[in-house]
Amino acid sequence: MSQVSTTKPDARSNRASFPRGEVEELFYREAELLDAWKLDEWLAMLTQDATYYVPPNDKPDGDARFTLFTIADDMLRLKERIIRLKDPNCHAEYPHSRTRRMVTNVQVKSVDGDTATAVANFLVYRHRRHEPPRIFAGHYIYKLRRVGAELKIHERRAVLDAEELGALGAVSFIL
Repeated sequence: MSQVSTTKPDARSNRASFPRGEVEELFYREAELLDAWKLDEWLAMLTQDATYYVPPNDKPDGDARFTLFTIADDMLRLKERIIRLKDPNCHAEYPHSRTRRMVTNVQVKSVDGDTATAVANFLVYRHRRHEPPRIFAGHYIYKLRRVGAELKIHERRAVLDAEELGALGAVSFIL
């Protein structure tokens, strides 16, 4: 008679299905596309039901259903945002800002089936004509999903460290 194991797989074996190196490559590719304003290619990195959040400074862990967020986009709103950002009549971003993203301290925090939670720190340097350079610092919280063999972004939360946003100007680009 064979024995059935009652031990649960440890967190490390679950994380093996989302190797940190693969997650880092995804984040670095995302930063490259956003800095180059290749917004359609960036959009293709997301699941069909993806969300993008920038929570308020006073409630970084808030729920967009009950708290007013700086940005709380579902996929439909994200697609509309991309259309507007690419439009020369979009005065908030025409000519578009020049950005440079630094993504560091990537960690896979948890895995649940085909979904992982990963985090990373970021700095986004933003240069815009006739304005002083601005630095947006914070951390990302991602929900990543496997879609077939491909790793995709299901939820993206950019949590800013700034005490107030006024000095940073409008967040009219994708953080």
